Amino acid sequence: MGWRWRGPRPRGRVRGPTLADIQPGLEAIVRGVVAGYGLARRLADMGIVPGTIVRVVRRNAMMGPVEVEVRGTRLLLGRGIAAKVIVEPVVKPSSPPPPPF
Repeated sequence: MGWRWRGPRPRGRVRGPTLADIQPGLEAIVRGVVAGYGLARRLADMGIVPGTIVRVVRRNAMMGPVEVEVRGTRLLLGRGIAAKVIVEPVVKPSSPPPPPF
């Protein structure tokens, strides 16, 4: 049996930053996935589950896929899929705060 997302379903628009909003070079902690069963399972199979630290390697300003590093593996996610992964930026003590979204 596969992984299944069992959390409260947010109503309306997704609140908070998503993986598509994070600037390249920054790390973030996955807080949730707002998607159907099939996509949530596919992301879980790739290692994108709540609590995982991901690093955005590269992304275009307007369109195209987002390249992320998850547990030492680089993945390309489409912009729409990346927009369904809710994250919390990691702020390191020695680095300046991340830019506003």
